[in-house]
Amino acid sequence: MKKSRSKYAVISIFITTILSSVIGGFATIDARNSDMHRIDQSVNLVAERVKLYPTEAISAAIFTVEEESLDLTLVLITKEGVETVINESHLIYPGINSIAVVKKATSGAISVESDKPFRFRAIELAGGDYLVAAASLDELNQNFKSNLRNLAGFTLAADALAIFISFFLLRRHNRGLDAKALERMQRFLGDASHELRTPLTVIKGYNEMLSKGQMNDVVDRARAFSRVNSEIERMESLIHDLLLLAELGESRPTTFEEVDLTELMQAHGNDFELFNKGRQISIDLESECVLQGSREHLNRVIQNCLSNIVRHTPADAPVSISLKSKSKKVALVIEDGGPGLPESAYRSEIAAMNRFDPSRSRDSGGSGLGMSIIAAIVQEHNGKLELRKSGLGGLAVVIELPK
Repeated sequence: MKKSRSKYAVISIFITTILSSVIGGFATIDARNSDMHRIDQSVNLVAERVKLYPTEAISAAIFTVEEESLDLTLVLITKEGVETVINESHLIYPGINSIAVVKKATSGAISVESDKPFRFRAIELAGGDYLVAAASLDELNQNFKSNLRNLAGFTLAADALAIFISFFLLRRHNRGLDAKALERMQRFLGDASHELRTPLTVIKGYNEMLSKGQMNDVVDRARAFSRVNSEIERMESLIHDLLLLAELGESRPTTFEEVDLTELMQAHGNDFELFNKGRQISIDLESECVLQGSREHLNRVIQNCLSNIVRHTPADAPVSISLKSKSKKVALVIEDGGPGLPESAYRSEIAAMNRFDPSRSRDSGGSGLGMSIIAAIVQEHNGKLELRKSGLGGLAVVIELPK
């Protein structure tokens, strides 16, 4: 079993790595080409202006740099090879030691790799001298290295997800799931693949447009790369939630400690009131509701419940929070005055990525795992989770935990 599990993990990692590298590689290379094209446009613009005014070449070049706010160094090189800097920029100009290289640059921009790499274009002046317009490549190279690091991080995150899914699938399969459990697993994988496919589709779409030169405007390119970065962050968040679900599903026991749920709920309630001034918020907490549990996981339950309210209800919807001690149990009830859920959702089994309401779209930022995590943590504490209609008109989340 371990051998087949490892084989499946290797195959998953290989496929994921290839797909991530191809998609991210195209985007990274296109970003570098875009920056290089911007530099070429700057030096070529100076060359064009100088050719328009050959008798005032130096003045035309300086005027163009100042008028267009170009970060270019202008250098006058005599036919004997003597160089004179006439305009400085961020580039620490190291000099060009070969007239042959300068002549080559008269037909188009070329790059010089050194401790201070730069790209330049040369214009031949009357009398055999040359005017050079040069731009630093430091920022371009730094951006390229940063994009490569982001690509490596994205690939590692995707590989981690591939490992998780492969081991998770095989482990559950070898436990001999019955038909109902198998159907639930298939639904989970279908939803997971759909959640992952959506950001990948966005990344691929923008990559194709960028690689085909369909986005020439700098603002459009910046917007495209911003969207790609946001989708990568969304995938990282999804992977984080999936790994937490995996941790909750493992058989090893969680280390419990004495937790004052009143104290936790009061802290979160205060934060919620501070950042939701437009809501009418009622908080009724019984003192010293102490139980044995995981402080970290109980914090996550409260965070998810309150985050769902912020994400899925109007900014002025009322909220009611109550914590009561009932015999050997502690009852936490969080209600809101939002739109609530469809009738069928109140009777639904809470499964991974179960979207109770189609209107609660991905545009709101949810992955569909929030309620699943709540259910898993409540089960970890041998508690009970119930979703019902709220007296405020929306949803009431009722959590009962043993003391």
